[in-house]
Amino acid sequence: MAQTISSGEPKWLYHFDTLESTNNYAMRLIDDGMAQHGQGIWADRQLKGKGQRGNTWQDHPGNLKFSLIVVPAKSLQTPFRLSMLVAATLVQYLRIILPVNCQIAVKWPNDLYVNDKKACGLLIENVFRGAQWAFAVIGIGLNVNQTEFSGDLRQKATSMSLASGSRSFDLLEIITDLRHGILNKFLAAETLNNELLLRDYNRFLYKRNCPVAFRERLSGRLFEADVAGVDEDGRLLLRLPGGLQSFAYGSLEWLLQED
Repeated sequence: MAQTISSGEPKWLYHFDTLESTNNYAMRLIDDGMAQHGQGIWADRQLKGKGQRGNTWQDHPGNLKFSLIVVPAKSLQTPFRLSMLVAATLVQYLRIILPVNCQIAVKWPNDLYVNDKKACGLLIENVFRGAQWAFAVIGIGLNVNQTEFSGDLRQKATSMSLASGSRSFDLLEIITDLRHGILNKFLAAETLNNELLLRDYNRFLYKRNCPVAFRERLSGRLFEADVAGVDEDGRLLLRLPGGLQSFAYGSLEWLLQED
């Protein structure tokens, strides 16, 4: 059974030794009418952490499993704009805290890569009540202090510690910084030009203007194209011999060299 940890942490933070999923706990708070904007849920161990497309997020005690409950700013208008805001905030934060020679980018739609390896996954779940976008739960799985990966993850995954020469990071400090950064971006979003938000997201886009091999999930077709950007609806724009084409989330599989 999950046990709450109390060690002088801020009142907005629920900290557990073990949870099935921080996102699931956040959703229960919303369902029970107990959720507030800015509440955070942190678990030292997560038994059934969720990733995109039904995948699981592998647990490690030195990594961050955190969910933030927010009431979406009206100016964001769509869930993908929220996803862009969060991804851009994380990239900017990692660019400050990691060595300057680290390459940090967003792999569409919402994985963060450091030096061509996955370091973070985002899972944003939304709650609508009628036509009203009532809440969003921002789930962040960030590899922080893990220094060894097993199997094929050795070639695919990295962590903040590995990227910074085995430096150890304080998880509560990272949680506090990320929450502060995201909530501040929410305040700015009331006057933020969505074109600037999209521009920043595309500026941080992984493999932009580079050729990448893809597989269409539905047809199995293999092809190579340059990554041109992402449009305001969250569709990936690729340059193909016939011109620019857009692809919806979930329709493509990236065939990267490390895969």
